[in-house]
Amino acid sequence: MKTFRAYLGEDNEGISQKNISDLKKYVINSFETTPTSSTRGAYHVRFPSDKKDSQLNSFLSKYDLGIKEYDKPSISSKFDTYYIFTTKQINTIPPGTQIPWVNNYIGAATSGAQLFNNKDLNPDNLGLAGITANQNKIISKVSSILKTKYDKEISDQLIELMQISKTKSKTVPIPDGVTFSSKDLAKVSADFGEILAGIWCQSALGFRETFFPKASNEKLVDVYGIRLGTRFPISVKSGGGGKVTIQNIIDAISNRAKTASMEYTDEPSLVIFKIVNENSAKEQMIMLHQFMDTPAIKELSKIMKIPKKSITLKAVNSFVSKKTNQDLIKLLAPFWKKLNMKLSDRILMGDDKARLIISPLGESIWKVLNKDSKIKASLNNIAKQVMLIQVNVDVYKKKINFEHNSFKKAVFEFGWAGYIAGNKLGFKMKLVK
Repeated sequence: MKTFRAYLGEDNEGISQKNISDLKKYVINSFETTPTSSTRGAYHVRFPSDKKDSQLNSFLSKYDLGIKEYDKPSISSKFDTYYIFTTKQINTIPPGTQIPWVNNYIGAATSGAQLFNNKDLNPDNLGLAGITANQNKIISKVSSILKTKYDKEISDQLIELMQISKTKSKTVPIPDGVTFSSKDLAKVSADFGEILAGIWCQSALGFRETFFPKASNEKLVDVYGIRLGTRFPISVKSGGGGKVTIQNIIDAISNRAKTASMEYTDEPSLVIFKIVNENSAKEQMIMLHQFMDTPAIKELSKIMKIPKKSITLKAVNSFVSKKTNQDLIKLLAPFWKKLNMKLSDRILMGDDKARLIISPLGESIWKVLNKDSKIKASLNNIAKQVMLIQVNVDVYKKKINFEHNSFKKAVFEFGWAGYIAGNKLGFKMKLVK
């Protein structure tokens, strides 16, 4: 651990420790703001200010203080560090005495810096994993952790979002707005949104408590609303929702809290589920086309000069490895035409030559499945039995939007996140307005 003297460094050489400490007290007492208590990185003072440089100089001069650049690595990874120094004698504090200042005003965050990493604000990381709680207990528990993890201005805004989520309203105005960047708002919506949804559902949907499962244990359900001792599974999304993998739904069939009142053995979509469940993301795209006996797989069979059933990922890799990109562009042109698909030059000339076959198969198969009325109806039948409610949470600068939909009234469609994502076939719920 650094000593106080080490924290002060050489810039205050000749200045006593008491002078530095007195300067910190003077700054705290003089400024019209509440400082944040922190000694992270070095001995310093930390408080938010939205003033521009010229305004700051004018403001500080009233107190015989000045500001200058900090000539060491910033104390904070998120915010800039400056020196505040005395321009003349202030009581017993000599002129030239200086102390590092971290301006933790959110709008002053270092360019490109994000306040929140992925999952920083999810229930697991904010003490709710495995917890059943009412609104007040959720807010109390999360608030205490937020205050230890973040500066006051950040934690206060997150706590306010929880407080105003205790409502039946679908659109909730944020009184003073938030100062988070658009990137951080996306993280707040996606991760903290699960907590906000857990609070909102108690007011809006009549649940007495919310149960937060451990993320590692649940792949489809984010939270459970509890009413009369029964857990009702809830899926929470942001940004208009997202695709869920078929594996998720298979797991949910096996582990769901509420047992469905039907047998799945006669469902046509189970064949699709089985193919997706038992094969890699790339292999399954070939097999799904084989099962649906598409014109694309027939054309690919002609091009590769092997039977449809003999087309495997290994066979595809072997086929493309023996040919140049230019050769493949000529050979696969009829295949792409069947799919009404045009690939970019970047993909056509890329090193991953298997992508020229697998990606078009993946981009087309979910559309094929959605056009099959029996399979799509079967997907909807199973999904509605497995899940009950989807809640969409989107946090903006000046409002929070909540939307909910019963899965029994929703429409499900197959979807795919794309070749680069490496995901298996998935599905997406379309909210019914």
